[in-house]
Amino acid sequence: MHTIARPTSYDHSAVSTAAPTRPRPVCADEDPELFFPIGNTGPALLQIEEAKAVCRGCPLMDSCLQGALERGEAFGVWGAMSEDERHAIRRRRARNRIRNASA
Repeated sequence: MHTIARPTSYDHSAVSTAAPTRPRPVCADEDPELFFPIGNTGPALLQIEEAKAVCRGCPLMDSCLQGALERGEAFGVWGAMSEDERHAIRRRRARNRIRNASA
């Protein structure tokens, strides 16, 4: 008969008790007003570009944009896209759905 020896000690350093880390949105460190310019002309255009630059450095940019599209976010910069750009995506998707439904 074979016996298996029980360990006399356990190496706790081999097990991590820390929760898995998730990427932190870069915008969390910015003034939220940066992402909600008033209008889309003049100074607001510069603000939109600044907000997009922040977004482009974020590991969550794609999921942020997808979430904004799913929720129908009408205002602000989300996932490096302005209100007008997201509206164009929604219109294009709607046209494609209609086209595919009638095909």
